[in-house]
Amino acid sequence: MHPPDSSLLRKHKTQALRAKSTCRFTLAETPRSWLNRITRRWSIHKKIAYGYVLAISIAVLGTSAGLIVGEHYDDKAAQKLRSSDERYDVMDLLEQAVVDVRIRQQTIMAKPDNTVRQPDELKKLLESINEAKGHLFTLKSKLRDDTTFSGENISPSNPLLQTCNIELKLYSDLVKSLLEQIDKNQATPGEIQKSRQVLWTTLERDLAPKLEQLSQSLNQLSNYTKAQQNQAKATFKAAKVLRVMIIIASMILSMTIALALAFYTSRAIARPIQAVTNVAKQVTQEGNFHLQATVTTDDEIGILATSLNQLIQRVALQIRELQQAQAQLIQSEKMSGLGQMVAGIAHEINNPVNFIYGNLSYTQEYSEDLIELIKLYQQHYPEPVSEISNKSEDIDLDFISEDLPKIISSMHIGAERIREIILSLRKFSHLDEAEMKKVDIHEGIDNTLLILKHRIHPAIVVTKEYDSLPLVECYPAQLNQVFMNVISNAIDELLTAQKLHQLQILIQTKHIDCNQVEVRIRDNGSGIPKEIQDKIFDPFFTTKPVGKGTGMGLAICYQIVEKHHGKIEVISEASQGAEFVVTLPIEHVRSQESEVRSQE
Repeated sequence: MHPPDSSLLRKHKTQALRAKSTCRFTLAETPRSWLNRITRRWSIHKKIAYGYVLAISIAVLGTSAGLIVGEHYDDKAAQKLRSSDERYDVMDLLEQAVVDVRIRQQTIMAKPDNTVRQPDELKKLLESINEAKGHLFTLKSKLRDDTTFSGENISPSNPLLQTCNIELKLYSDLVKSLLEQIDKNQATPGEIQKSRQVLWTTLERDLAPKLEQLSQSLNQLSNYTKAQQNQAKATFKAAKVLRVMIIIASMILSMTIALALAFYTSRAIARPIQAVTNVAKQVTQEGNFHLQATVTTDDEIGILATSLNQLIQRVALQIRELQQAQAQLIQSEKMSGLGQMVAGIAHEINNPVNFIYGNLSYTQEYSEDLIELIKLYQQHYPEPVSEISNKSEDIDLDFISEDLPKIISSMHIGAERIREIILSLRKFSHLDEAEMKKVDIHEGIDNTLLILKHRIHPAIVVTKEYDSLPLVECYPAQLNQVFMNVISNAIDELLTAQKLHQLQILIQTKHIDCNQVEVRIRDNGSGIPKEIQDKIFDPFFTTKPVGKGTGMGLAICYQIVEKHHGKIEVISEASQGAEFVVTLPIEHVRSQESEVRSQE
């Protein structure tokens, strides 16, 4: 079947398809898509504010990090300097105490024996020893508490320090013992001399080598401490340089990010606005209301694009509704004028046809009476005069007697045919009916076929398979118009089809449930291509040549069926013909009928 002259878009198809940006996420999502996915719902105000906050935060964090790192290294360097200075002081005091012990010892040994009984020098020696022990203990404590110390020769657990400490303790005990003897006046000159010899031996043999080694170790420790001081000063300098570098790097990074955010924000704002502007210009210049702006974000620009898309859809819908109303008005005016003309012609023809049809019965009766009279006359006067016989032969009285009833019968059949056509025209032309009526669907289809009989080629076979249907509540004339358009399209397709097999139109009706009937009109033409099946209900769509179709045939059919709260659909395959299925409710709910009236 040919595609319809035109078809009206269904309401749910008149809405323009809304453009959507679909994202396909892969296993390795790019940072840009990740950033877009996070920021697409942010408003422009948030994007700008967050950008500034991020740039300022990086600068503040970078500066703070530089200060914190610099202070950390400064503290470590200061701690090293303090530790080295303290070690220097302790080592100086320890060396001075050791020197004092040796000097005191030598002073005691250089004096005569009788002067040894004076305990002042011994007490000074004991004080020097105790002072050396104290400084040695302090040095051990400093080395043990100093976490930055890593010397190998001098450590808190070094045996040399332990040995020096023990020797100093023994030497101190000897001095204390000698002092106790002198204080008690129990020491004889020989014992004193012996004690002096013991002190000297202890000092020179045991303590002096240890003190010498301690002095060497202290020199090494001094060298290490000096190196540590130099390292601490270098650390101070490096900390300052690192602090400055971190601050500069953070400032450069913050400026870079600020520039990147400014570029991204301006692009994120400008590009969607430019895209929306281009769509708006193209719609206004080309009048293409199928265009839609791409919505990539949910911010104010996304809302603007969505609003523009809705506006374009609404304008497209209003234009389609306007075209639909215009087409419906034109078709209604045309059908109204046609209905009035057909009704007038049917009325004018109906009067003389009724006159002829009414007199045909009398004519038939009178002719039969005359023929019977002639036959009766022939029976009683078998030998008429020559003039009557000649006239009977001239007019062929026997043929007239046989043919006249046939002529009158054919006239009667013709008159009946004319009356049926007039009745069909009158029923089909009732376009001004405002109320629904319960009618026989089959009668409407038959009337339509009767009107279209002059177009049905002898090669086209119309097959009707009617089910037992109840009366259907509808607008009869409008429903007949649906049947007229669908059957007309089927006839046009079959007349243009170049086929050798029999051309056929099959009309089936079926009672499918308690409140629905179905009418199927099928032809065995070339069918409707799948790519245009969705367009056959679009307004002003047609595949017929220019001048043979307006594109409004099935458009109004769809509107009429929808007005009856039914549905019309097409089923077609290539080279298999096309089938239109019209489903109608048997009865209408009163609220639905009120809605139909309000739509009118």
